[in-house]
Amino acid sequence: MEEPKTGFARIYVLASIIVAYTEGKIEEESLKLFLAAYQNKKTLSMEEIWSMPLFLGIAIVQNIKEVCEKIYLAQMQKYKVESIIERLVDQKEDKKFTKPVKTIKSENMNYPFIEYLSFKLKSYGKKGYPYLQVLEEQVEKKESSVSSVIKKEHFDMAVKKVLIGNLIVSLKEISKIDFGEMVEVLRRSRRNTKARPSSSL
Repeated sequence: MEEPKTGFARIYVLASIIVAYTEGKIEEESLKLFLAAYQNKKTLSMEEIWSMPLFLGIAIVQNIKEVCEKIYLAQMQKYKVESIIERLVDQKEDKKFTKPVKTIKSENMNYPFIEYLSFKLKSYGKKGYPYLQVLEEQVEKKESSVSSVIKKEHFDMAVKKVLIGNLIVSLKEISKIDFGEMVEVLRRSRRNTKARPSSSL
C-alpha cells in the first residue's frame, strides 16, 4: 500500500496508516486501542474522531483501487503472453519468431509475465520445452529462477485475495461501529493522560 502524500488532512493520513497497519482488517476494539494510543501523543479533536468512519472508508476504497490496478496490470501481462505464444509456439503470424532467444528477453519480464508464460509453455509439453529452457536462462540473468518466481507470484496473488477480502469486509464493519461510544472512551483516555504526572525526561 502506498503511503498518503503530504498535504492531506491529518485524519485521512491516520486512517490510511490504520488501514495499512491492520492489512485492511478494521475491528472496533483494535481501532479503539489505536486511537487511544494516538491520543497519548497527539490530541484528536472531536470533529476528527466523528469523521473517522468517513476517512476510513475513503482509505479503504483507495486501497481497493490500488490492488485492482495491480491485478489489472498482471492481467495485461497475460494478454501479452497469449500474443507471444501465438507467434512463438503456434507460429500464427510470422516464422521469424521460431527462435525463442530473440523473443523472450529478460528486460521485458516481470513476475506475472514469467509465471503465466511458464504455465502456458508447460501446457504444450515437448513443443514448449525449448522455450521453457530459454525462459529459465533469461530469468537466471535476473539472479532468480522460474520456480522461485512462480512461488513468489502465487504468494502475492494469495496476499491480494486476502487483502481485498479484508477491505470489503471492513467497509461493512466500520458502518457498525458506535463512534459515539468511542468518542467517550477517547475523552476519558485523554482526561486520564492529562491527570498523569509529567515525565522528567
